[in-house]
Amino acid sequence: MSWNPDQGQTPPGQDPYSGYGTPQNPYGTPENPYQNPQNPYATPPAPENPYAPPPAPENPYAPQNPYAGASYGGGYQQGQQAFGYQPPRATPLPPGQAIQQLPNQYINILTHPSPQTFAAEIGKADWGIVWVQLIFYAVIAALLSFAGSLISPFNTSNINSSGVSAAAFTAILGSISFAYIILIPIFFFIGMGIIYGLAKAFGGQGTFLQQCYATLLYEVPLGILDSLVALIPIAGGFIAIAIGIYQIVLQIFSVMAVHRLSGGKATAVVLIPVAVAFLLVCGLIVALIAIIASAARHGGY
Repeated sequence: MSWNPDQGQTPPGQDPYSGYGTPQNPYGTPENPYQNPQNPYATPPAPENPYAPPPAPENPYAPQNPYAGASYGGGYQQGQQAFGYQPPRATPLPPGQAIQQLPNQYINILTHPSPQTFAAEIGKADWGIVWVQLIFYAVIAALLSFAGSLISPFNTSNINSSGVSAAAFTAILGSISFAYIILIPIFFFIGMGIIYGLAKAFGGQGTFLQQCYATLLYEVPLGILDSLVALIPIAGGFIAIAIGIYQIVLQIFSVMAVHRLSGGKATAVVLIPVAVAFLLVCGLIVALIAIIASAARHGGY
């Protein structure tokens, strides 16, 4: 029988199924469900320890330098607490230039009372300018005290009743008044030592030099003003009380800036010596009254 390709016949000697290839499995190779099975008894991850120590909180009192990249005199950033910052690092000025700047510093401190104002000034602290201010203040206070003693009606009546010559009495008053030149520096450093020790006890970070310098920036002008108003009869006493209260406020601000303490700690540092001094004065007054009363009773017999 002859092969006819038009009839769809397979050539002789050829597999009739060779043209269809390997039949394809429509379902593919089934996945082996037992290949690499997950171990249900594997060790679970370690749970987080609920008793682990918490991370150390950020210290709000850590010194920072807000003046990096800023010019001197810009002050602290607004809205930030003064005790969280490092005072500006500035080299002390030459003596002549430092003295020329003192009036402007006094005005700035008195008219803009704040820890930021003090912090912008304490970088210029130097022992030379501290002694210049202290001696100047002592001399002016001594002169004003001597002038007040000469015009005081109480001292004038004492001259007339004591029988001492006016020249001798004036010399005595002058020696007492000019003792201020020695007493003012002594009492100033005693007070600063007490404040410095208390500030360190509360964690203060400033230096004794910075504290003295910052204190004199308001103590000198207000101290001289206090000596002037003392010459005013009666009203001068009330003005002196107001000046004293303002000095306490400024001292709190200066302690905050110098030692980078909070307002509460700085207030405690300043008010503790004031309270102790007040109690001592009250005790002395009570003791004096008791002595006078006792002498009066014995004198009556």
